Amino acid sequence: MFTEQEIEFMKSLGLDCDFNNLSKDDDYWIDIEDTVADALEFDANDNPLPITLVCEAILDKIP
Repeated sequence: MFTEQEIEFMKSLGLDCDFNNLSKDDDYWIDIEDTVADALEFDANDNPLPITLVCEAILDKIP
């Protein structure tokens, strides 16, 4: 489900679980969503920085 880049990024944010084996009902999705959403970054013109594209890809996969 998640790419290696996405998993490594989430781990760098302090998240740690078996990211590709979470059930749809797992409460850890809330932690992932909150933590990754806080990492969104934009430049002065509101253009997404490269890390924001990774964040958006992760958030799109949350059930």
